[in-house]
Amino acid sequence: MAKISVGLDIGFSSIKIVSLSKDKEQSKLVALGTIAAAQPGIISDTDDDLEALAVSVKKLYAATKIESREVTVALPESRIFTRVIDDLPYMTDTELTSAIRYAAEEFIPMALSDVNLNWQVLFRSSNREKGAKTVVLVIATPKNLVAKYLKVLAMAGLHPKAMETEVIAITRSLVGSNPFSPSTLVMQLGANTTDFAAISKGLIWFTRSISTGGMALTRSLAQHFNFDTNQAEQYKKIYGLMEDQLEGKVYEALKPIVDIIAGEGKRVIQAFETKYSSSPIKRVVLSGGGAKMPGLVVYLANIWGLEVQEADPWFSISKDQGSVLKLSQDAPSYSVAVGLALRED
Repeated sequence: MAKISVGLDIGFSSIKIVSLSKDKEQSKLVALGTIAAAQPGIISDTDDDLEALAVSVKKLYAATKIESREVTVALPESRIFTRVIDDLPYMTDTELTSAIRYAAEEFIPMALSDVNLNWQVLFRSSNREKGAKTVVLVIATPKNLVAKYLKVLAMAGLHPKAMETEVIAITRSLVGSNPFSPSTLVMQLGANTTDFAAISKGLIWFTRSISTGGMALTRSLAQHFNFDTNQAEQYKKIYGLMEDQLEGKVYEALKPIVDIIAGEGKRVIQAFETKYSSSPIKRVVLSGGGAKMPGLVVYLANIWGLEVQEADPWFSISKDQGSVLKLSQDAPSYSVAVGLALRED
C-alpha cells in the first residue's frame, strides 16, 4: 500500500506544503500549496505571533485537504551551525563523539548544552594507516529554535516525524544521492537569506549562509524608484536583471545586491575547490523563491563561467500531465518542501 508523506517548509515570508504517496520506488504528487506566513512569524518569540503562524499553517492544511498530521519540517539554515570537519585522523564512532564535541566548541558561538549536536561521517579511511583520516559533517541546532517549531506544530495540531536543515532537504530533492552526478553548488535564494551548499558524490561538503536575500533586492528597488514594497516586488519579478527593459534602470538597482550574492557564491566555489581539487564544481542550481527572477540565470552563468540552471524538484516525481506546466512556474520555491516529503523514515 502506498505511504503518504508530508513536507512542511515554514519560511520567513511563506509556508509551503507538499504531500507525496510512495509506492515501491516511485513517489507521486498528491497535494501541494503555499500561503503567506503571518508576520513577524518564526523569528518572533511571543506566543501570540507563533499562534498566528500556526493559524497560517492550519489554513494551508485546510486548503490543500491533506489528511496526514505527521510532517517532516525544515529548520532555517541561517539559524543553524554547520561545518565539515576534515582534519581528523582515523577514528571509531566512539572516539568521534568526544572529538566532535571538542571541535564544535571552535565554531558554535553558544554553550554546547544549548544545542542538539548531530553528525554524519562523509568519509573514513578503512584502517589506521599513515595519513588515514575521517571527514564529518557536523550540525548544531539551537534547542530554543527546535522548541519554537515544536510549539507552532503543536498549536497547529501536527506531529513532527523529523526535523532537518533546509540544505539537507534541498540536496535530496535536487541532487539526490547519486554518487555519479557532477559536483554541484546549490544556491537557495530566500526572503532574508541566501544559503549555499557544495555537493559532491551525493553528500554535502561545504555550506554557507548570508543575510542577503530577496527582500534586500526588493528594498533596493523601493529606494531607487521610491516605490512601496508591493510595487517594487512586482518590478523585480517582471523585469529582474533584464538590461534591455526600462532602460536598464531596474537592472542597475538590483545589480549591486546580486553582485554581493554572486561574490559569496564565488568564494564558496573557490573554498570548496581549494580543499577538494579533484572534484571541481561543474554546475550551479538556483533554488528558492528568488530563482525565477528574469535574467538571473544568464547573469550568474556569465560571472561564474559555469552552467547555471533553475531548480526542478519535481523531475523524479510522478504527476498529472495537466499540472506539469503549473508546477514548473513555481518549481524552485518548492525545493525544500519536496525534499522533506522525499525523506525516508
